[in-house]
Amino acid sequence: MRIRTVFSILMIGLACAGARAESRVLDGAEVSRNTAQKWCIAPTGPLPNWDSPADPNCEMVWRVLAEREGHVLYSARYAWPSPTHSRRPMRVLTEVLFEGAHGAPTLKRLFAVQEDEGHVVLAPLRVLSLGGMTVIESTVCMAETNECGRDLVAWDGGKVTPIKDETIVDIRRALPKDYDLRMNPSVDLAKLLGSGSAWAKRDADCCPSAAITFTLRLVDGQLRAEDLKLTPRTS
Repeated sequence: MRIRTVFSILMIGLACAGARAESRVLDGAEVSRNTAQKWCIAPTGPLPNWDSPADPNCEMVWRVLAEREGHVLYSARYAWPSPTHSRRPMRVLTEVLFEGAHGAPTLKRLFAVQEDEGHVVLAPLRVLSLGGMTVIESTVCMAETNECGRDLVAWDGGKVTPIKDETIVDIRRALPKDYDLRMNPSVDLAKLLGSGSAWAKRDADCCPSAAITFTLRLVDGQLRAEDLKLTPRTS
């Protein structure tokens, strides 16, 4: 059910199970607008798959995400029951992006993300304007810890291009040598700001001894962290 990661946020150490998105850039093949807009996809096979039956309990939401120079970016978000056993009902969530002109009979498939709520919670895709680029953000969060990760792509008339997230590398490089990260920091892409915690070697997992803040910059297809500030926490 889970699809291969094409690009994903760096994980914070082997001992820490961070949140990650499962996503892929699609081939841009054309599909019928009627099919894309009105039919649920099958729970198996390559995304999106209409050649096999959909789950009878599948639900679908269609929306317009963005418009640019005559191009319209559409989202189809699908949900069906998860095979994961739990105390509350879980869903498999899938979102596929299509592009086309208003009223055109066919659309291009561009991007897809899929997750099982039994693993992580997948937020609806959102579009931001950053550094003169139209950026699509896919966010997933761990239900137990609220730790989040994200995949980013840039949309530019007929295609999407992965944006490499280098923020963890940049933060680790800027931290004092006795500090490290054990959890993904929080990021506000709209404001290009981030914050989180840093752990000294002696710190227990529960109790990081410092807070960090930083700024973000999108440059050359990469998301970078800059201006890191570390503030020790008082006991």
